[in-house]
Amino acid sequence: MKMKLLFSACILTMLVACKKDNPQLGDAPTLADASFTYTASASNANIIEFTANNPNLQCLWDFGNGTKAKGPSVSSPYPYAGTYTVKLTVFASGGSRSTSQQITIAQDNLGLLNNPIFIMLTGGVNGPGYKTWVIDSTADGHMGVGPDPVSALGNIPEWWSAGPLDKAGAGLYDDKYVFHLNGFKFDMINNGDVYVHNSLATNFPGSFQNLGDFTAPYTNQMDESWTLLETVDTTITISNNAFIGFYTGVHTYRILDITDSTLSLQYKHHAGGLNWYLRLKTE
Repeated sequence: MKMKLLFSACILTMLVACKKDNPQLGDAPTLADASFTYTASASNANIIEFTANNPNLQCLWDFGNGTKAKGPSVSSPYPYAGTYTVKLTVFASGGSRSTSQQITIAQDNLGLLNNPIFIMLTGGVNGPGYKTWVIDSTADGHMGVGPDPVSALGNIPEWWSAGPLDKAGAGLYDDKYVFHLNGFKFDMINNGDVYVHNSLATNFPGSFQNLGDFTAPYTNQMDESWTLLETVDTTITISNNAFIGFYTGVHTYRILDITDSTLSLQYKHHAGGLNWYLRLKTE
């Protein structure tokens, strides 16, 4: 009997200990937590300053103008007149909450489009207003893969790096990616097919194995948009079903290097563990 009581007491002690050690989620953010205010900058009516109601939470902003930002107090330029929907999402251990507001910009101020990345991607306001990019297929390392997180070697395709024209005939090298400045529009012109990772082939009806992965029928994705997020890692996100290069299930690309005629990108794999690399050039 004493043995049974001792055993039961041990089990109870273990359950209580487990219960104490089990981390509990906090409260989800409230609507008030996700609220924000905004005002025009004193220096320029087309630069809007935003302030989150709760600065203690993680804040992610979508300004509705092709740019995003992180932080409780941020600002964004609005070069074009119009009405924009601004969305703030706040994050806590118990979840997230979003709110949106519309702002109206009265007149154009094209001088705000002088962001160096805007200019290099699109040609800027003094160019044609758009720029077309293609995979630099004849260059060593125009496509590759490495670990995620990166090793001590850094952001390079250390596991495999494509040689010139390694993927000829896969449906990759004739694809074009057009970045427009006006409205931050993006066109994906793929000439009937795309190249996708083998783990995603079932998502593309009619796909067939080709050079280690799959070529798949696909229609051009026109009038989509691109969004720039400038933080420690500057990224481009492409909207909806459009993407850049070899498809791995993601639509956000980190800019490793950009010039007026070259663009080097790093991006994730949908299942994690891999970093993919692309090198593009202007058409």
